[in-house]
Amino acid sequence: MRVGFLGTGWIAAYHSKSLRRSGIEIERAGCYDPDTRRAEAFAAASGHHVCQSETEVLDGCDAVYIATWTSEHPRLVVEAARRGLAIFCEKPLATNLADAQAMLRAVATAGVTNQVGLVLRHSPAYLWARRLIDDPAAGQAMTVVFRDDQFIPTQGHYASDWRADVTKAGAGTLLEHSIHDIDMLMYLVCSPIADVSARQANFHGHPGIEDLVNATVGFANGASGALTSVWHDNLARPSMRRVEVFCERRWIAIDGDDWWGPVTWTDSDGSTGSLEGEALSDAARPLLDSDPNPDVAFITAARSGGSAFPDFAVAVAAHRVADAIYRSAAAGGQPTQPGSTVDVVELSASETHEVRLRVLRAGTPSADPHYAQDDLDDTWHLGACIDGRLMGVSTWAPEVWTNEPSRPAVRLRGMAVDHDAQGTGIGARLLGAGVARARRAGAGLVWASARDSALGFYERAGFETVGDGFIDGPTGLPHHYIVLRLRPWDETRASHTSTS
Repeated sequence: MRVGFLGTGWIAAYHSKSLRRSGIEIERAGCYDPDTRRAEAFAAASGHHVCQSETEVLDGCDAVYIATWTSEHPRLVVEAARRGLAIFCEKPLATNLADAQAMLRAVATAGVTNQVGLVLRHSPAYLWARRLIDDPAAGQAMTVVFRDDQFIPTQGHYASDWRADVTKAGAGTLLEHSIHDIDMLMYLVCSPIADVSARQANFHGHPGIEDLVNATVGFANGASGALTSVWHDNLARPSMRRVEVFCERRWIAIDGDDWWGPVTWTDSDGSTGSLEGEALSDAARPLLDSDPNPDVAFITAARSGGSAFPDFAVAVAAHRVADAIYRSAAAGGQPTQPGSTVDVVELSASETHEVRLRVLRAGTPSADPHYAQDDLDDTWHLGACIDGRLMGVSTWAPEVWTNEPSRPAVRLRGMAVDHDAQGTGIGARLLGAGVARARRAGAGLVWASARDSALGFYERAGFETVGDGFIDGPTGLPHHYIVLRLRPWDETRASHTSTS
């Protein structure tokens, strides 16, 4: 695997050293930076060779790290995707939401492995905090208080003049640094952000580069949160985050180091706990599907041509919230909703299986995502995508409802929405599209066997719960039958049709 670098500054050196420490075998290909001396120093330390152009790097590698200033990311991602290269792009993806979404479309269209530098997705501290929040004993997450302070990166070990130039950076502390924090807010609470209200300020005098943002956020699941992001001049403090999460019956805090903790917690029964360092890393390791080292995870995915994580879709979700925060601040703190692009598309049966496995088969006795109706000619499968990423699936098949055998019916199966997207309206959008198609096909009703935990969702959509509950065999979970009558049914006409 030939690995190239575009941009050879501090963050490129970080990734290069990370790969070397990991021991993973790569061929160190070309590197390029408009600052030739910086490129030469990087090459001498890393084993890469200096190229005379971006094109030379891209034409000579299989995977590329894009670690330039932010405004260059969109152009370089498109060029790399056009060549079919695996792409690791530093955060933020772009200086604005529209360019970030275009980058996601580019890698999705090209079908290339893509990963973004939202490295806290691999942090043991945040992985363990999320486990504590997800624990049913904690109760519902109520609110999160998130503070992130850092010396302004035009100085110190970054010495990054470009971060004071709005044409290169796009914005200041929120976009350039706290895009991590926005991603972690949604990750910890396990819910998209539905609305924001924000203020921003500029103390250092760099036009368009804010150094303070205070934002209040509301999550789709009913929780709320507060984010403070600040750039200061106290070089004695490195980047420091302090996170507190209040659940109904548990308090969790992440303090000190972003990676090694400590993570501490207290429960309503008075019990407490704390993990940090190697003990925290060992406890969190089983919670991560890929390698703990984000760079090893990228190279491993690139070699197989598979999916990497966190990918561009994760980054775009954070960009949508950042865009809403800036719009709210520009409007004096007016509540603002993040935008999103949700598409309902037709799928093959096999394209539904990954989401079915994650959502419907996790923690159940069955690992089989197939249904008997999947491959019938008159079955159809629908998917809901956010900015091109498949987040929900459903399957619809003509099948008689035994309680009303004379009425043409469609059975709904495999309705599944990824956990991170539940509560966003995606399920309702997916359900509505399937019901509309069933109606156009002449169905008089739609029916399904639904998990008891989802009955409220279906009842809000107009379904009626019918009969006694039962335990579903493949899942071992309690279910009920549900039915939605689409229109009044003419029994006389049905009888005539069946005998003619």
